[in-house]
Amino acid sequence: MSKRKTTWTTERVARLGFLVGQGFAAKRIADDPLIASTPNNVHRQAQRFGLAFRDSKGAALRLPPEAAARFDAAAEKRGVTREALIRLLLVTAGAEPNLLDNILDDGA
Repeated sequence: MSKRKTTWTTERVARLGFLVGQGFAAKRIADDPLIASTPNNVHRQAQRFGLAFRDSKGAALRLPPEAAARFDAAAEKRGVTREALIRLLLVTAGAEPNLLDNILDDGA
């Protein structure tokens, strides 16, 4: 797939900001039809417009290696960061009245 060179319009910058804010990886953002760029250019433009990709350095969550590998694989499959995937899981579990109890049920 050839990426054509286009200008960074207000609409395109807004889409870039939205996707970065949602935790999408640069490769997934680059493949977005409105962005249509390369991952390297996505990083350059994000920096240019003051957008920051989230990284795990700010998170205090330490996972066992097996769990980290599973989360990383699931996140990569969906084109998001591990943190975005975990956030989505937490929001989903918290939104369902019985889901959290069912996950954590200790048999009591």
